[in-house]
Amino acid sequence: MIDWKWKNSYFPEAINEEINFDDGAAFVCLLCCFGGNHRGILTCTGDFMPGSNDRVKTEEYAFQRYIEKYGYGYPFEKLQGLFANDDITLVNLECMLNDSAPDSTSRLRFRGPEEYANIFPACSIEVANLANNHSSDFGKEAYDTTIAALDGVGVQYCGTIEHGNHACYMDVKGVRIGFVGVYPLYYKDHPEELEECFQQLKDAGCQVIVASLHCGAEYNATHGNIHDRYGKILKKLGAHIIVGNHPHVPQGFNVFDGITQIYSLGNASFGGNTGVDEEVHEIRANVAQFRLVFEDGQYTGHQLTLWPIHISGVTPENNYQPVLVEGDAARKVMARVKKDSIHVRVKDYVDGQGAVQAFVPWEK
Repeated sequence: MIDWKWKNSYFPEAINEEINFDDGAAFVCLLCCFGGNHRGILTCTGDFMPGSNDRVKTEEYAFQRYIEKYGYGYPFEKLQGLFANDDITLVNLECMLNDSAPDSTSRLRFRGPEEYANIFPACSIEVANLANNHSSDFGKEAYDTTIAALDGVGVQYCGTIEHGNHACYMDVKGVRIGFVGVYPLYYKDHPEELEECFQQLKDAGCQVIVASLHCGAEYNATHGNIHDRYGKILKKLGAHIIVGNHPHVPQGFNVFDGITQIYSLGNASFGGNTGVDEEVHEIRANVAQFRLVFEDGQYTGHQLTLWPIHISGVTPENNYQPVLVEGDAARKVMARVKKDSIHVRVKDYVDGQGAVQAFVPWEK
């Protein structure tokens, strides 16, 4: 059992052993750990699908039945120790919220009703990325309905894909944090729009910019060249943190030039898969938490903690409710991360603490 009272303090006694104090990072890290610096907590999950394929949405095992029975807070109830005690939670919204748009021509017709926007505040989720391969499944009508539904519950959103160019930001304890959604299949033909998003955030005074990157091969445990290529592009444009989604499985991460790039966190609560396993529909995933550190109002770096999860509390059916895992189950998730993190030394997972990584000082 995770001791959330201890976890929320965010100051594990063992943290000094986990951090590399070279190059002057000790001062920053110690302030971060013991309260001398201003800090914020950003939580990120992978693919969140609050809905299902149209062909199964009336079935008793569909995501919709669980919401009807247990309410809007159900999908991330078991992760509220993370979500409710941070400053911002970011998810990749993997389907549109619209039940009335004409049927999609896509083979995978994923969507949920507009009222499922209420899941976001009920689960302490503040920001949604819309830049992904399902944002256009039901055309502009469904996209517009989705952003109107998110607006209606006070959720920020980011993403550019056919229907609009949008970045967003939130103020946390006097610091402005920006978000941009990145879908390479769109941006390869519209690079100027990606530049515009970053410029919007810089002009708004964002000190930290988080890029939600949607790319890679599905169900592949290894990241691809596209991750490395866009990592460099996004760093050059001004990203401080890059969080990947789309592969539906946990992958590794890299640290370079003062930024952390997570290739893929895997799924979160995912209504698109009615079953889960360790072979095809991957049950393993991660939640990432970034501790953002500021000194005298200036961003000085961040520290990543990975929290291994299973995307369902039961198998082989999917109950659409991710749970934290510990022990061997957690170490199996982290083994996947380590295998794909070829450029960094990944710190081990510790029960009750997560996998706390080294502090990453910002390099301008």
